[in-house]
Amino acid sequence: MKIKTIEIDYDSLEDIGKWINILKSQYSTLRKSIDPDFTTKNDRIKKEFNACNEIINTDITKIYSNLELDPDKKYYVYAHCDSGFKIALKKNSKTTFAATLGMKYVPFYIGKGTGNRAFDLNRNESHRKVRQKLHSLGKEVDVFIIKDNLSELEALCLESKLIDIFGLLSQRNGYLVNLDEGINSKERKELYWKPLSTINSLFKEFCKTS
Repeated sequence: MKIKTIEIDYDSLEDIGKWINILKSQYSTLRKSIDPDFTTKNDRIKKEFNACNEIINTDITKIYSNLELDPDKKYYVYAHCDSGFKIALKKNSKTTFAATLGMKYVPFYIGKGTGNRAFDLNRNESHRKVRQKLHSLGKEVDVFIIKDNLSELEALCLESKLIDIFGLLSQRNGYLVNLDEGINSKERKELYWKPLSTINSLFKEFCKTS
């Protein structure tokens, strides 16, 4: 058995921090050698982040083929973000994914629209409560345009997939105060149920029972 002795300066934050990271790394290495199914937090975040991208890249246009939608490229998808919660990269997969879209704060509402729709903050009661909380802190809702110059179909697809990724506040680990998941939510989830089950434990349990 190989035994390694280490010396730590208890009065040095730098020394303690260095050895904490080294020991965490060694712990993960040993756990993986014992349990092949063991995953670190970073491994899990990476896997879930990749699942978010897989959902975004899934073509779901066929489930809206029966709708009469405007082809003009005048639509956009936006997020209302909580300026009291700045995104910390790699803290979790969903906020890290939000950061890759350009968001600086955690989203609490996703929508699509034209003109000034994104800047009209009158939504539902839960939305009002978030605004009220922000006002009490001297902050405002951060309105972020995720993507513009879209047809109505393109905007609908992107909005729908982002709602599925971030989830409703009423669901486990959800972020959004949207009242519902939008049109044909069941049908679109069936098109990317596997990556969705990776990022959404509630959906994973649903898959097991259906």
